[in-house]
Amino acid sequence: MAVRSRSNMPHRLPKYCTEDVDRHGNPRIYFRRPGQKKIRLKGIPWSEPFMESYRLAVEGKLQSEPSAKRPKAKPNTVRWLVEEYLGSAFFSDRCPSPRTRKIRRRELEALCEKAGDEPISSITAKVIRKGMDRRKDKPEAANTFLKALRGLFAFAVDYEHIPADPTASVKKLRSHNPEGWHTWTVEEVRQYEQRHPIGTKARLALALLLYTGARRSDVVQLGRQHIRDGQLKFRVYKNRLRKHVEIEIPVLPELREVIDATSEKGDLTFMISDHGRAWASGDSFGNKFRDWCTEAGLPHCSPHGLRKAGATIAAENGASEPQLMAIYGWSDPKMAALYTRKANRKRLAGDAAHLMVPRQTENETVPLSGSVENSGTKTPKNTRKINAI
Repeated sequence: MAVRSRSNMPHRLPKYCTEDVDRHGNPRIYFRRPGQKKIRLKGIPWSEPFMESYRLAVEGKLQSEPSAKRPKAKPNTVRWLVEEYLGSAFFSDRCPSPRTRKIRRRELEALCEKAGDEPISSITAKVIRKGMDRRKDKPEAANTFLKALRGLFAFAVDYEHIPADPTASVKKLRSHNPEGWHTWTVEEVRQYEQRHPIGTKARLALALLLYTGARRSDVVQLGRQHIRDGQLKFRVYKNRLRKHVEIEIPVLPELREVIDATSEKGDLTFMISDHGRAWASGDSFGNKFRDWCTEAGLPHCSPHGLRKAGATIAAENGASEPQLMAIYGWSDPKMAALYTRKANRKRLAGDAAHLMVPRQTENETVPLSGSVENSGTKTPKNTRKINAI
């Protein structure tokens, strides 16, 4: 049976009906009066089965399906440990970011589907390594899985549910892409600019990302209130619940030109969606920016790649590690050192490349082309060819 897409459904629904999408991407239609529980309506909207369900819901004869309650987990099982962990202050404190909590929950729920009823002691280092082996084709997914388990068993040790952490000896997998996101080249920036001229939202997005060094999660929050006396000042969104990092950089003329020339922008946020509202998250904005990149013939480019390009250009132009840390909000000098090392390596190689070419000194003796007798008279070579003896 083919799955219905949103495009196949009528855009207008009966009164009190709303459309929702489940985690598999399938559309669902619900009937819900204000203050009442929602009721699932099965069938294609406006079809006879659907309208019959709708009539019963309006008359109050159709009740919402009771949600199946999961039986209480047995103590000292994996599911029991996961439930204890997710409901603890330990989890909230170690994972303050909603995004991080969402990822950890997803990984641990998948673990419970496979081994929820197993005793905690059955999850050994060997079992975890086998789990990493099953994900070896996707090292990032394997490492995300390992991070979730490390958090779980750190909680278990801290709360004295187990004596030792089985993840302690398990190492992360090396990435198949150690360089990470593709770094934009100057040519790719020019190609994007040709496709999206000044005045478009796509060009504004590029300028904000490139000329501020901000992450996509920061770009969607930047607005006029962040500019004072020619300076752009904002608090970094990433890790905001752990530590506060303030960024203050001058508004470059190139950025000011693009902002002033863009009519379709907001006040509290420069970047607005197609619905005229601020972007709900950096992720949704990032997806739209990838669409703009694809339109420009750059499907391999991303918002983070622009941040890397800006740091690369700044380092090659002579920016020091403290200067890069101030621009990009890094608290650890390791990241800044990575860019300065690359820039220095490139600069040193360019300065020293000519040293690979051998040079002739002024006093060097040039050997004669033929043999010389003791008297100094050059003897001619015998040019006669001998075919046989």
